[in-house]
Amino acid sequence: MTLKEKIKSLLNDYPKLRNSDKELLLVIFRIKGVGLTDKQEQMIRDLPAFESITRARRKAQEEISALQAVEEVRQARQVKETEYRSEYCNQEKFNYK
Repeated sequence: MTLKEKIKSLLNDYPKLRNSDKELLLVIFRIKGVGLTDKQEQMIRDLPAFESITRARRKAQEEISALQAVEEVRQARQVKETEYRSEYCNQEKFNYK
């Protein structure tokens, strides 16, 4: 089962997950065997959305070149982006059953 298929299944089976990316993420963590304590789960719930954090970092780096990551990291991010785009339709490697 691909990640996308697993997410669809979870959203279908557990409608409350449709309302919270953090709760969905915590379920994925459990499925993958990430053992978080109740306190750690609550800490994740209390954090700003992960997308907001990375979006703010990208925007700051776009606006102020001195804040950009080192070249090695920028290249690695570009490779990861290319890999993500090429594999997006074939996500069997995630193996969520």
